[in-house]
Order: sequence, then C-alpha cells, then structure tokens
Amino acid sequence: MESDNRGIAVCLTLILAVVLSLMPLSGDWIVWKPNFLLLTVMAWVMRWPDGVGIFFAASVGLLADILLRMSPGHSVIVFALCAFALALVSRWAKYLSMLQRTLLVALIISLVAMFEASLFIFYGRPSGIEYLPMKILLSMLAWPFIDRLVARMQPRRD
Repeated sequence: MESDNRGIAVCLTLILAVVLSLMPLSGDWIVWKPNFLLLTVMAWVMRWPDGVGIFFAASVGLLADILLRMSPGHSVIVFALCAFALALVSRWAKYLSMLQRTLLVALIISLVAMFEASLFIFYGRPSGIEYLPMKILLSMLAWPFIDRLVARMQPRRD
C-alpha cells in the first residue's frame, strides 16, 4: 500500500473498530469488552507517529464519546493522554517484539483504566474497577490482531 493510501487505511481500521465497539454483547460480557477504538488509535500512533498524533487521538476520543454516549470530553482526554504516552515511546517501540509491545499496551491500558475509574468516581458513578483484570487480559488478546492488521496496511519500505 502506498503512503498516499495510508489515510484510507486509517479510516478503514477506524470503521472496523467502530463496528467492533458497537457490536452488542449480552449480560456480563459488556464490561469486559476491550476498547477497540483506543487499541486502534494506539496501533496507529505506535506505527505512524508522524502522521497521527495527539490531535488525531483526541478526535477519535470525541467520536468515542458520541458513539458510546459518554460524558463529553471523557474519552477525549483518555485518548489524548494515551497518544501522548505512546508518542514518547514510539521511536523505540517499533523495535520491540510482539510480546513486549503487548505488555507495553497492557501497561498503558492499565493506566488508562485506572484514570477512567478515577474519573467515574469523581463523577459519582460506579467505576467498575473489579472488571479491570479481565478487560486488560482481553485487550492483550485483541492487541496482536490489531497490531498485525495495522502493520499490514503500512507501506513497504524498499
């Protein structure tokens, strides 16, 4: 895929992430669903830090706020902070193995989930922190597929 088509690739992966995020799950599974939009943004920020960045992540966070009916700005700040953390390490993260990148994503997802839980407590809503370990585990299981999908959409460097 040529670099001119990278914007199309970003849009296609975001559409897939929106579909996966809005896919209905029954009962207790809903609290364990990984944040596919956040994982997709993380993959693109890690793979293409010069093309997508904090503003892109905040824009997708606003889309997540609208789609998931969150309070305005909640996902914006979470996605932007996540993109900032990944932008700091993106130069050396591309040299990490898949296992190391998965553990890095698990660490960032853990920090994001703790930040989200503190925001929910601040809002006076239930935080759902008891579901955090399973949500991190499922995000770790989903990450290699998302990372490989984004890697395949990268232009080849000859």
